[in-house]
Amino acid sequence: MNRDNQNMTAFLWHASLLAVTVTFTDINTVLPAMILGMGGSNFHLGILTGIMVGLPLAGQLLFAGFLHTRNRKKPFLLSGIYLRVAALSLLTFFIAWNGFDKLSTLLAGIYAALVIFTLSGAFAGISYTSLVGKSFAGGLRRSFVLRKQAISSTGILLSALATRLIMGRTSNSYPLLFGLSAAALLLASGGFLFLHEETEAKPASKLTGRKILRLIPGYLKKDPTLARYVLVSNLLGFGTVLLPFYMALGKETYRFDGSMTGNLVLIQIGGMILGNFLWPRITKKRGFKGMLFLWSILGIITPPAALLASRHLPLEGFLPLFLLTGLYLGAQKLTSEAVVMEISNEENRALYTGIIGSFNISLALFPILAGSLIGKIGFSPIFLFAALSAFAARVLIQGMICPIDRKGEEAPR
Repeated sequence: MNRDNQNMTAFLWHASLLAVTVTFTDINTVLPAMILGMGGSNFHLGILTGIMVGLPLAGQLLFAGFLHTRNRKKPFLLSGIYLRVAALSLLTFFIAWNGFDKLSTLLAGIYAALVIFTLSGAFAGISYTSLVGKSFAGGLRRSFVLRKQAISSTGILLSALATRLIMGRTSNSYPLLFGLSAAALLLASGGFLFLHEETEAKPASKLTGRKILRLIPGYLKKDPTLARYVLVSNLLGFGTVLLPFYMALGKETYRFDGSMTGNLVLIQIGGMILGNFLWPRITKKRGFKGMLFLWSILGIITPPAALLASRHLPLEGFLPLFLLTGLYLGAQKLTSEAVVMEISNEENRALYTGIIGSFNISLALFPILAGSLIGKIGFSPIFLFAALSAFAARVLIQGMICPIDRKGEEAPR
């Protein structure tokens, strides 16, 4: 087996088993249902979303300078994964143990475990992106991204079926879900033990988070595509952090139970699977800029559709909304990872990841603000604001220049 195939196998093995962890700890369905089911409010849901979505971005800035100076990234990738396994094990213990007298104490323990889980994920994620970037050249990279998306979605579909079965037949299903997540993630890390990594030359100077902040204006001025993508990711980020609140809207309107959560996971995954038939056609004709356009379109139509369905349709009319959230998630995951790899190079990829993360203010602050405001002004203003932000993103996407969009650069078969 040559090096390209060996590395491809390692990354795809990880993707297939990571799908179990992604599904069993889904931020848009499973975790919100758990928090709301314990008696938590939209404010608690906002804190959860801030931890799971916003905190990793701050972590990217914190870790980017350190990882930028490392000539090998694989040891740090594995360290981050093992920390995530430990955090999931801790979360399993908190949920299974009935020693908490107050909801606030239980939530504090859950939040603490999730903070470790998300920060270690940010630490591992920077190394992961760097390793993907230098393991595969442009055409092979596009092939990898699409194959990974297909394999991940298949794994997530099987995991969604298991989630539906577990949540439908087990009264307290969350410890089992999180325990299995930890085991799957540990097995997933095994693929990287066989990953071949070329040793990089060390940068001349060490960069701290403070130094990166000082360098950011220069990078943004030098690379207009980076500057535009920072704005686009912020504008589309409002729709990203809104996804868990669709579960809150559904619970408030239709009052569905835990077994329905498993069905919603399955429907959402169905949307992701559907997207796998669309993404290759879009990227072939318009590159990943076309994916950004589609991501923005989904961000425009999904929030108003949720409001209309919850007001005028029975539960059966609300459920298809999660097909749209599945498409949205698929577009987001494929595009955000691919665009960063394509607008950066091996020398600055970790720094670009840190810059983009540090400027994603919408993902860091908006979920907590939204969770607080929904109780006062309702869902409609928040949802419509996210849709208008996605509309504004479309104007900026057109001016981005992504190398993968160049004609004649085809992925090898």
